[in-house]
Amino acid sequence: MNVGILWDIENVTPPLNTNYIQSVLDIVCHDGKLSYAIAFGDWKKESIKHIDHELSINSFELIHIPKAGKNSSDMSLVAHGVELIFQYPHIERFVLISGDADFRPLLLSQKKYGKETWVICDVKNNASEDLLKMADKYFDYREIINVEDNIENIDEDESEEKLSKSQAFELFKEAVSLMIKEKKKPDHGSVKINMKLLNNQFNEKILGYNTWNKFVNDAMKNTGITYEGNQFIYRDNENNAIPEVFKLLLEIIGNNKEWILFTNIAQKINYKNYGYKKFKILALDAEKRGYVEIKNKELIWSIKRNI
Repeated sequence: MNVGILWDIENVTPPLNTNYIQSVLDIVCHDGKLSYAIAFGDWKKESIKHIDHELSINSFELIHIPKAGKNSSDMSLVAHGVELIFQYPHIERFVLISGDADFRPLLLSQKKYGKETWVICDVKNNASEDLLKMADKYFDYREIINVEDNIENIDEDESEEKLSKSQAFELFKEAVSLMIKEKKKPDHGSVKINMKLLNNQFNEKILGYNTWNKFVNDAMKNTGITYEGNQFIYRDNENNAIPEVFKLLLEIIGNNKEWILFTNIAQKINYKNYGYKKFKILALDAEKRGYVEIKNKELIWSIKRNI
């Protein structure tokens, strides 16, 4: 499998000190090799100028887009992406690192020519459901962050934890609620995409439903959500509470503005009861929703409430 990467670096910016770029390469090239990689951005910007060297030594071509050139950046990425289809026909998988809906024509062109398409995005800030619907595979960029080295002994049990039906129904309600809050249309396909982005362990077949529609019908019975006018309706949306697991996490963290080590929090919450086999996944899912902030220094990871 030959892989090509197109990275809108200002749309999805690698976290500092996480070996993130290498983690991306490990994930997208796990069953193949990197043939071509290109990154677009204003390399003079303070927020990304520390990244250019690491991208360069990992064989990325860097395209500079001046500060005022957002539309130019999008057009340049699309143009390069389409050209690559014909210049390098041996590339079988294209990975777009961006959640921008403007790149839908690019994915459409790649799919027309039989290419496998992946999207890595930021679910909290810029994930377009219309873009993700066109991808063969998609995930939030936080799922790639490697935080193994700081967890010491808190994740020794590697047994697979599954979401229960009640937890899946809560996830369904949360996805619909968030989409309504963000003024997005919660239709069938978009809600499923958002559920997977909010918790990638969701799989209706593992829960015993052989189709998405059967899960939805059961979920509506258990949540009070209805389906009208080709979209889900949640009439109690304004009163929707924070999901129980994140409420518990925030209670443990408290209103302290100081950073707290992952290990100190993980020892106080039985995250496995909520379908999480690792505390790191719970923490990253909380960050997706804007409940917490996460940082690391020399592979020591910390968390604090997002005040």
